[in-house]
Amino acid sequence: MMRERADQGLVTHLTVHELQRAGDLTRPGEIIHACENPQVLQRLVMAGVEHPVACMSGNPAAAGMILLARTAVLYQGDFDWPGIAIARRIFDRGAHPWRFRRIDYLDAVDRLPADNRLSLSGPIQATPWDEALGATMMAADVAVHEELTVDMLLSDLQ
Repeated sequence: MMRERADQGLVTHLTVHELQRAGDLTRPGEIIHACENPQVLQRLVMAGVEHPVACMSGNPAAAGMILLARTAVLYQGDFDWPGIAIARRIFDRGAHPWRFRRIDYLDAVDRLPADNRLSLSGPIQATPWDEALGATMMAADVAVHEELTVDMLLSDLQ
């Protein structure tokens, strides 16, 4: 059923029940790219991406945790302190960064118009997958929401 829906370009919301009973979620060696924001997933689908992409919708719930445990996942999210906290929880479950390192942050900041920048807010978070990322974010003091990086994400998936 999931493959049929994917072939039709339809977003499928998977429940814990479905994930527990599903067979293989990916083909051998296949990686699922995951995002934080449902709007990002919708834009990727509208662009015709055929690669498997999941959306955690913020902090992953039980279904997201099952997906992380059963598949190889590359994750991308918001470059702000709450987004970093979410990413750390996801990476602690075995996912790896997808355009979520210092160089990616700097590239995203450079793309933002100077008059459209928001400062970081909330408690500073550690970035153990890339120690330089946290320091760079503190120095730049610019939040970059995932929706602003969709063009970069698309380049990886097409």
